Amino acid sequence: MFDTQITRWLFGRARGRQERFPPRGTSSRVSRLADRYDAEVDAALQRLWPKARIYHDREFTRDRADFLLVVRGRGVMVETKVKSDPGVFRGSTLPPLLDRLQRDGRRLIVVLNQGDPTPARALVADKLGDKGCVVVWSGPQHDADLHGAVEALLQQMVRHQ
Repeated sequence: MFDTQITRWLFGRARGRQERFPPRGTSSRVSRLADRYDAEVDAALQRLWPKARIYHDREFTRDRADFLLVVRGRGVMVETKVKSDPGVFRGSTLPPLLDRLQRDGRRLIVVLNQGDPTPARALVADKLGDKGCVVVWSGPQHDADLHGAVEALLQQMVRHQ
């Protein structure tokens, strides 16, 4: 008996239908939105910090951030979140990541595409204090908010030798 995922991967690749990255979300619509949003955030980070290094986590896990942004030798974890509606973002998927970062002492910025992030901000502040924040970013018009939040986290950090 063959594993259907391996079979799909092998035959899908042979026919040229293999996706670049496996879907990350719970539905195809959310997955497409998340993939597009990740690319947009990645482009914004490159635009705002052209000399920065950006490392991507290609594997979907709940306890690791999507990106590591390294600016001037200092790193900030970046987690992107996509809501398909403009409602309240509670951050219900964040606790495994926050627990891990709390143990590791790392900084985190959660970048949300839309919605009211008030409950998520309280959750992040409760777990990480001033080492974490939530920013709503939906395009270049919000670059100043993203830039200011990341720079504030970078200013707190001590460069590791």
